Amino acid sequence: MFMLKKLSIKLAFAALAVLPVWAAAGEDHAGDIAVSALNGKLVVGGSHFETHGVTGFNIYEADFGDLASGPWATKDPGFQTQAGSLLKPGALISFEGLGALSFWNGVNWGAPAAGLGVTIADVYQDAPTTWSLGGVSQGETQYVSEVSAAGTIHDHLKMSVTPNAPVGAYMIELKLKSDDYAASDSFYIVFNRGLSEAAYESSVDALVAAPVPEPSSYLLMLAGMGAVGLLVRRRRSGG
Repeated sequence: MFMLKKLSIKLAFAALAVLPVWAAAGEDHAGDIAVSALNGKLVVGGSHFETHGVTGFNIYEADFGDLASGPWATKDPGFQTQAGSLLKPGALISFEGLGALSFWNGVNWGAPAAGLGVTIADVYQDAPTTWSLGGVSQGETQYVSEVSAAGTIHDHLKMSVTPNAPVGAYMIELKLKSDDYAASDSFYIVFNRGLSEAAYESSVDALVAAPVPEPSSYLLMLAGMGAVGLLVRRRRSGG
């Protein structure tokens, strides 16, 4: 009888230890990319993203070299249905790479050196999708997740950069797709590769800020204003 009571107590403590894990599994992860659908179209959101100053698309932050993935990779941000949003059970959600790889050198955004790449391996770990100077090499498959019977997803894909890549920030563009929904708007992931937090945030701030017109643009604008002023003066003198 004593042994039975002891076993019951141990099982009770074991159950208590597991409860927080179950609870955490259903919690919204602040850094993840929230996936939902509105009017038949996939939508990306979340509680932590910035907005590109030109395109208006979402910008998500990431950091190569996290403890779990090693010095050149990360599995964050993940993709998760949040805030009670539900998707069609059984729907397959995939991604598509767009554009080309961009690099922040500490001063401005531009093209990376040849030979550098950022890759995402899908949930099947097949041939990854790679962003580079020349564009995007699409992977064999690009699955993010299959929607559960409960209408939810929560998956993390391995994202990596070329080993020993120069210190800086790396940006990729992508969108989510599904046969059951129209594709989402594009969005960006900006990866920190060895920068201090302040230096990395400067790279994101540069994307958020509205671009300042170049000097040549100012000259064209002033020339246009001068031409308009001259035309007005001529009309007045002619009248």
